[in-house]
Amino acid sequence: MAFMKRNVNLILLALIVIALVLFSGFTVYYEATFTNITADYHNKLTQLQKVTQELSQQRQALNETYELKTKAEQDRTALDSKFRDLNQENEQLQGDNAMLSADLIQTKSTLSSVQTELESKSVTLAKTESELKTANARVNSLGDDLDSVCSDYAALNGGNEHADC
Repeated sequence: MAFMKRNVNLILLALIVIALVLFSGFTVYYEATFTNITADYHNKLTQLQKVTQELSQQRQALNETYELKTKAEQDRTALDSKFRDLNQENEQLQGDNAMLSADLIQTKSTLSSVQTELESKSVTLAKTESELKTANARVNSLGDDLDSVCSDYAALNGGNEHADC
């Protein structure tokens, strides 16, 4: 039995050594695997931080773009409103212009007829002035003739003048 006791102790020792070698092998394997997983984790974490930073920058750029779009829409709305106002004012001014053009044409027509009438009256006035000068000259001539007749009458009547002289 001593042989068996000795064999059992050796078998137990061999089993313990095998268990220790297996345990040490698994420990080294799991440590290497854990190191690889940790390195992968840190790589993924770094990549995640970079992606997060890029996402933050893209979000900021998107917000700026959205603000610019909003401002552009507000500007467009304001410009549309101003365009409508100016368009209405333009239509009103065109209507006023057409009305004033019609008034101008009518006024020019009236002016033309008044100028024609004025020229006609001016010719008539010149003719009348000419006739008046002729009549005045004739009256002066007749006055001279009357003085001459009165003086002849007075000479014939012995110095007595007539009441009309």
